[in-house]
Parts: sequence; C-alpha cells; structure tokens
Amino acid sequence: MANILVVDDERNVRNLIRKILEENGHTVTTIATGEEALVEVRRSKFDLLILDLKLPGMSGTELLKRMRQEGMELPTLIVSAITTAAPVVEAMKQGASDYLSKPFSAQDLLKKVGELLSVEQLSFERLARLIEERLEQGKLVVAEKLARELFMIRPDAEAHFIYATVMERLGNKELAYKHLKAALALDPEHRRALKEIAKYEES
Repeated sequence: MANILVVDDERNVRNLIRKILEENGHTVTTIATGEEALVEVRRSKFDLLILDLKLPGMSGTELLKRMRQEGMELPTLIVSAITTAAPVVEAMKQGASDYLSKPFSAQDLLKKVGELLSVEQLSFERLARLIEERLEQGKLVVAEKLARELFMIRPDAEAHFIYATVMERLGNKELAYKHLKAALALDPEHRRALKEIAKYEES
C-alpha cells in the first residue's frame, strides 16, 4: 500500500487521518509544520501528501511552492477548513491535486486518497509503456526525456531500472550501472535489475 505524509497542525486531525489510513493498510507519517514537512520530503519517498493550508510558519501553499522549486512534486490532497476559494485555487496552481473540506468522513477521505493513488499509478504505467515504445522506435532522446518525467511521478526501483535501460541504449553504461545499483538498493529482489546488473559485473 501507499506511504503517505500528513501535514496538519491539529493533533486530533493528524491522529484521525492516521487511524483511518493505517486501518486500510497504508503507512502514515504525521508532521505538524511546513518546515518539518519539507525536511521529511527531502529525505524520504512518499506516494501522497495530505496537507492543511493553514499552518504555523510556512503555509501549506508555500510548502508546495518550495517542493516544486526543488523538483519534489507529489500527488497532494488539501484537507482544510478554509471556506474561501482563493487559497485553494492558489494551492492548485502550486501543484495540489484535489481538495477535501473539514470536517470529513472516513469514506470521503478514503475515496479521495484512492482516486489520487490510482491516477498516479496510471500515469506511471502509461509513461513506462511510452518509454518502451520509443526505445523500440529508436527514439532514444525522447525516451530519455520521458524517463526523467517518470522520476517526477515515482522515483522508485522500477523508475531506476527503466532509466538504466534507456542509458544502456544510449551507450552510457556507467550511468546505466549506477541506476541498476540504485534500483537494487531500493528493492534488492528486483528481478530484471538483478539480471541486468549481472551482465555488467561479469564483463
């Protein structure tokens, strides 16, 4: 299931969201401030961000802006009691994906989370298929650009393996090898990466 970061300055809200999501199999990290959240997204990989806009210090919108500047875009669900449209619209401009108003039901939260995770998964799989097609067509430069976009969606072991495949086709075996090692560092049981890296280590 997904690894989800929850950022809200109200402890009871953080605990409620954690309870709902963990009961449905997700891994949840809770943070109270935008500053702490920025540190967390820099050092850990998350599949989804659930974010309040009104936070002490750095606002939710400012957090999204900082993340975007640093190339750390995540599917983001805004969960907030703000009733005016302007802050929500601004958050959407900075990369937020959807909005859920407080108070909310467990059913509504799970529906929004499920929708965002499904979109993210479909986008990743669609890009992976496109990369494979471009490699078959010999359009290597286009494939490399798409592989970089793949990292923006989900920088996991599979993304590293796909990028390694593109680099190998481009003749950059050193970088391909580095990405294979990165894939195996994230997932030591990644079968295709194990098979490919064996070829490098035998030569």
